[in-house]
Amino acid sequence: MFKKATKSNLKIRLALSGASGSGKTYSALSIASNLGNRIALIDTERGSASKYADLFNFDTCELTNHHPAKYIEAIRQAEEAGYSIIIIDSLL
Repeated sequence: MFKKATKSNLKIRLALSGASGSGKTYSALSIASNLGNRIALIDTERGSASKYADLFNFDTCELTNHHPAKYIEAIRQAEEAGYSIIIIDSLL
C-alpha cells in the first residue's frame, strides 16, 4: 500500500575524502546548501573555508585546539544555536 511521502527528522552523516585541494570543502558546502537552512562550519584549517563565503551562506568557527573535547564543544554549541547542518573541516 502506498502512502504520502513525508520528511522525517533524519540525520545524515557523510564523510568526504580526498587529497588537499581536491574540493572537499566546496563539495561539503554545496551538498549542505541543498539540504538545510543554517550551516555551521567548524574550520580547523586556519580559516581556509572562508574563501567560499561569496558562494555559500554559512557561519564558521575556527578551531585551533584539536583536542577531541574541543570538537565536541563546538558541535554542541552549533546544535544549541539551531544549525541544521554542521560541517567539520577537517578531522585531524
